[in-house]
Amino acid sequence: MIGEKFVLRLAEKLGSEKNVERFVKYYWLISTFRLALGATIAILILLFGYRFSDTVGWVDSLLGGE
Repeated sequence: MIGEKFVLRLAEKLGSEKNVERFVKYYWLISTFRLALGATIAILILLFGYRFSDTVGWVDSLLGGE
């Protein structure tokens, strides 16, 4: 099957040792950013009375949106 060969080739490339090392190296950084962003949104909602819809625009602008 053509699809099966494609999936196997993709799995070989994504599961390469270099990609696994990269993932392990940067996982802590990405996890920390996600945790900090989530905690910031929770604080804005709980302590300052923001609605979630208010924070979505703020996060979008923080990440480079309009």
